[in-house]
Amino acid sequence: ARFESEVQAAAKLTHPNTIEIYDYGHADDGTFYYAMEYLPGLSLQELVERYGRLPAMRVIHLLRQVASALQEAHTAGLVHRDIKPGNIFAAQRGGLYDVAKLLDFGLVKSSFPTDGAPELTMEGALVGSPLYAAPETVTGDYAVDQRSDIYSLGAVAYYLLTAHPVFAEVKPIKALFAHVHQDVVPPSQLYADIPEDLEAVVVRCLAKSPRDRFASPDEFEAALADWQTAE
Repeated sequence: ARFESEVQAAAKLTHPNTIEIYDYGHADDGTFYYAMEYLPGLSLQELVERYGRLPAMRVIHLLRQVASALQEAHTAGLVHRDIKPGNIFAAQRGGLYDVAKLLDFGLVKSSFPTDGAPELTMEGALVGSPLYAAPETVTGDYAVDQRSDIYSLGAVAYYLLTAHPVFAEVKPIKALFAHVHQDVVPPSQLYADIPEDLEAVVVRCLAKSPRDRFASPDEFEAALADWQTAE
């Protein structure tokens, strides 16, 4: 059911930085399949693992594209809920490099009313990736909404800039509790060359309370665009 939900959600989106779905259906043996565009390149997880942390300008370039794609999804009432470096691709498209593509809508949740469709997540069940999960996905103190995706975007930015997750815990449960209870170490304490204004954007995304984060991907993208060398 999640697989079918992913393809149906993604197929409705037309943003150039969202994975494009060409076809989907059921094979003769009942297996659900979909065909998507071929993307030469690397996920951001693979990129950092292979080459190390990315320079600030490259991080801004990639994440502005992701934010723009996410804005379309949020406007359509879709919260991704599993944004992480492995779900963002740096592709080569039409002779251009570092074309960001947002993948994997398998945990997507509609914030709009549905016609009696059953929820795919049991109450109290955790979705998403522990290293990039917003605190409210653990505590339930706030509804999971677009600001939860903003938190995850901030965690991705932190990883790209430092090559370290915000909370580098091996056990998932420890990572989850860290997002709830531990203060974020500013990335500039790991690498002094990270610009202060960019760090401020990242740290705001990682606020424990959704009310203290950027309210939308557009607002996040605008903050990145304000950085002096964003273009």
